[in-house]
Order: sequence, then structure tokens, then C-alpha cells
Amino acid sequence: MGQASNRKFYYGWIITLLAGLTYFGSNGLLSASSGNIISQLLLVKGWDPTQVSLTYTIKSFIGLAIPLVGLALRKYGPRRCIFWTTLITAICLAATGWVNTPGAFIIVYGLAVSISMMFNDQLACFAAVNNWWDRRRGEHGGYVQAMGALGGIIFPPIIAWMFMSFTWKSTLIIMAVALMIITAIPQMIFMKDYPAQLGLEIDGGASTKPAKAKKAVKKAWHQSTVDWDVKDAIRTPQVWLMGITWGGVTFGYCAVMYFGITHMMMNGWGDIRAAGAVSLLSLFILIGSLALSPLTDRLNPRLSLFLISALCGVGYLLFDFAAKSGNMAFMVLAMIFAGAPDGPIICAVMNGLCSCYGSKNYPAIQPYCNIILTLIAATASLVCGYFLSTTGSLSAAYYFAAIFAFVVAFAALFIKPPKMSEKLAAKYAARQSAAE
Repeated sequence: MGQASNRKFYYGWIITLLAGLTYFGSNGLLSASSGNIISQLLLVKGWDPTQVSLTYTIKSFIGLAIPLVGLALRKYGPRRCIFWTTLITAICLAATGWVNTPGAFIIVYGLAVSISMMFNDQLACFAAVNNWWDRRRGEHGGYVQAMGALGGIIFPPIIAWMFMSFTWKSTLIIMAVALMIITAIPQMIFMKDYPAQLGLEIDGGASTKPAKAKKAVKKAWHQSTVDWDVKDAIRTPQVWLMGITWGGVTFGYCAVMYFGITHMMMNGWGDIRAAGAVSLLSLFILIGSLALSPLTDRLNPRLSLFLISALCGVGYLLFDFAAKSGNMAFMVLAMIFAGAPDGPIICAVMNGLCSCYGSKNYPAIQPYCNIILTLIAATASLVCGYFLSTTGSLSAAYYFAAIFAFVVAFAALFIKPPKMSEKLAAKYAARQSAAE
């Protein structure tokens, strides 16, 4: 169609913006602000740490259903999935205001966070980007990740102030209304699932710079010439290894984001100062998303995942030191190491999966990475709750997170392009011939 040369503006940018707004609201109001809610439950309401951590464990195990999310996205598209799941999440979040027991909190709030995480944070936003972008997939995934990180910067201090100024119930109702306004309503109105719905092509059409495209292909690690079926892809180890390396980074992220405010306040930090310090994690995730995500379009995914995991591990060690010393300069350094490399992690996985298996079935293949991710995230909450209950401190949890990150960094070095058997090659060749 020659859209790249005839159109100055490609609607894919609007899709990136809408996907970014979804992640902005969902990550900022739910994931990143979890630390505010946990600190209220532990330090204000006086609930048991093990019971509170169980909420996030159950939430994580509900995430094992994420392969069904991939099927829903393929059938109904990101637009409708984002709207209806966010509506359910907002209702559950508002209903949490009437919760006064740990058991009810586990069911009501745990359900709200799990639904949002399964659809909006982990898959739907990036499935929308994948449908509209190919050559710049990592770059635009980075923009979405940056918007999510921006939500993590903006909302935790606001939520901390709201809990100091309003009641528990009023704060959660306001959060639920804001979630719908930011995360779901504009998406239902303006989002389109595929370029063809507007008579467009992916990327806006063929590249107008063949020399640059040729150079990019030369640098590529591997690019599958066929779109693998989901059942064939999940029989290869690459899907699971990417899930493990992604999970190693997520373990430390959960430990810092969910329990970091509590750890700092237990070491003498004030409410607002601690919330502001944790917001630095999202700030540097934002910076890393913008600055480093385009590199995932060029670098070997194995190298990307190794560097991300190793550098984040250093950050988790520095975080514990900074929290106990009360030194803000060390805290900034810790958040640089823990946050900036974390920024492009989703883009590295997305590009790795699309390189190995093609982009068509990406929304249905990534959920199997998320199964491993989910199990590891569940373990993070249990580990933090266990160490807090048994030692009276969270320091051991951050040492554990660092060691785990270093181990998965080593595991990333074993990721190689999948080998296709002769039988599979014949199957896909026959399918391609039939399509022609």
C-alpha cells in the first residue's frame, strides 16, 4: 500500500498510547501501589504478615490460568478483553473497602489484582503492540513498559497521601474509579485490534529504507520463517527457559515493590519517604524501558536476558544495604541497578519468542512463560512473609532474590534457537503450500 511513504501518521502510535495508558493505570494503581496497601494492613491494621503475603500467593496461583487469557485474546482481541476485565477488577477493588478480615481480603482483593495482572499487565497490552508492530516491536513494547513504570512513579506517593487523608474505604473507591477512567474506557472507544480493521498494514507498510532493514536482518540472532503452533512451541525448552529468566527478575521486583516500603519503615524510614524511594524503582524502569528496549530489537535475546538478570541481582543486594543504612544516595544507586535493566525484560522475552516461533501465535505462546513466572512470583510473597515472620526482618529475602537472579542469568546463557524436526518442517511446508 505504500503507507509508510504516503501517510505521515500511522495509527499504530495510537495503539501504543492506549496500551501504555492501560499499563499506566493497572501497574500504578494496583501493582506498584500494593506496597501502600500492604503497609496499611501490617502497620496500621496489625494483620499477620503470613496472611497478607498469602493474598499475593493466591493471586499468583490464579495466574496459572493465563493460557486461557491467550485464547481469549486470540478470539476476542485486546480491546474487549482489556475493558471487561478492568471493569471486574475495579468492582473488586472498590469492594475491598468493605473488607475487615484477612480471609475476605485474600478473596476480594486477591481476585482483583490477579485479573488485572493476567490480562493487562502481562499480556493484553503487549499483544496489542505485537499486532501492530513488527520491525519496531521491542521499541514500542518499551514505550508501553515505560508508561507502566510512570504509573509506578506517580501513584504510590499519591496513594500514600490518600491513606493519610481519607478513610480506607474512600481511598479504594477513588482508586477503582481512576482505574476505569484511565485503563479501560478510552481503550474501548479508540482501540482497534488489528491494522486491517482500518485498512492498514503492520508497521504501516513495507520499510522505505531497505539498506537499513538489510543491516538489521544481518544482525538478527534468529528469525523463524514459520509461525509455530502453540502445542509445538511449548514442547521446546526455550519457552520455559525464558519464563525462568523472566521469573528471576520478577521475584526481586515483587520483593522490592510489595515489601520494600515495609522493610524501609521497619528501618526508620517515614511513610512518604519510603513510598517515594520505592517509586524510584518505577522511575528507573521507565528510563530503562525507553533507553534500553530498542536494543532488544538488535541484541541476541540470550545476551539481553543474561545482562538484565545479573544487573538486577546487584540491585537487590544494594537495596537491602540502602534500606538499613537510611542513605538515600545508596537507595538511588540500588534502584538504578534493580530498575533500569528490568525495563526491557518484557520486550526481550517478546522478541525472543517471536524470533523463535514467529509472531502470529505470540499471545498464545507467552502465557506458558507466564506459568513459570506465576509460580516464581507466588514464591516471592511466601519467601518474604516467611523471613519476616521467622527473623523479624526482610533482609534475608533480598539476599535470596539476588542469588536467584544470578542463577537465572546463568540459565539464560543456555537459550538457543529451537530446532525443527523433519516432521514439523514437512507439516509447515505443506500448510504454506496449501495457503498459496
